[in-house]
Amino acid sequence: MLDLFFRKYAWTANLALLFAAAWLTAKTVNTLVGAVIRPRPQAELALPPPAPVRPVLPASIDEARLYHLIGREPPQQSTEGTPAAPARPQNCADPRAEPTRSDLRLALVAGVVAEQPRFSLATISDLSTRETVVLGVGDRIQGAQLLGLERVRAGGDVTGNAFKVIAVLCNRGTKEYLDFEGGGSEAPDAGTNLGYASVPRPSPRPGAPGPMEGVRAVSKDKYEIDRKVIDGTLNNLSAISTQARIVPSFKNGVANGFKLFSIQPGSLYASIGIENGDVIQRVNGYELNSPEKALELYQKLRDSGHVTIELERQGQPIRKEYNITGP
Repeated sequence: MLDLFFRKYAWTANLALLFAAAWLTAKTVNTLVGAVIRPRPQAELALPPPAPVRPVLPASIDEARLYHLIGREPPQQSTEGTPAAPARPQNCADPRAEPTRSDLRLALVAGVVAEQPRFSLATISDLSTRETVVLGVGDRIQGAQLLGLERVRAGGDVTGNAFKVIAVLCNRGTKEYLDFEGGGSEAPDAGTNLGYASVPRPSPRPGAPGPMEGVRAVSKDKYEIDRKVIDGTLNNLSAISTQARIVPSFKNGVANGFKLFSIQPGSLYASIGIENGDVIQRVNGYELNSPEKALELYQKLRDSGHVTIELERQGQPIRKEYNITGP
């Protein structure tokens, strides 16, 4: 039966084989024809021009931002080769020159503007030594000379009625000023003239009063005084108060005596060798650091036969001795 089946359908197997042979033949012919007509690859010997070289820029660093990131300050640039600072203006002798704020380590603590400008007083604090001194016109501090005090308009007042006091100094030939605020750089609105010419210490002049009668200089720092002069002085304190201006003196915030200014020629102070700016610290060993001590000393001097005054003059200690003579 199988033999009959194979003989009946043998032609289908032959047809399948014929198709397979035809497909293989077509595939082979197609491959051979494609290989013949395909163009051969050829290497292109001409190379393209090379790309231009990009310039390498120098590396730059923002030093300010770099120091900011690390929390440090950049180093100061060297000033070598820089032009010198302009010379300071020399204007102390010019009464119309306006002062500039002083760069000295000083501060004005208090000021007294007298009717006669040369009698004005300024209390100035030295910020370096914390020492406070009272200066008269013509006195010096840190190499600067006090020219005077003046009332000027306060710049921050909208009404225009407020005033403040400034101390005018001559510092290395330049007119400068101190006020209570300290710091800053704006000059005050002070008009045309803020300072006064320096007032020299009193010197003997023709016709000027001589030493008081009853006071004799024995040597440089020793004197003889008639008792009637002492009695007359102690009995008329109002008269002697007009012969000089006396103010308390402070050093490092502590009272250290009384300072004298505006001593009148021919007065008792001038006759016994006291000069403007002297600070009387002790009398007969008693310290003068308060008005109460001065009143206590007043009672003890009435019957004393010898008086010793210890004072400070321009930072130097001086000792003066006085013998009281007569009944």
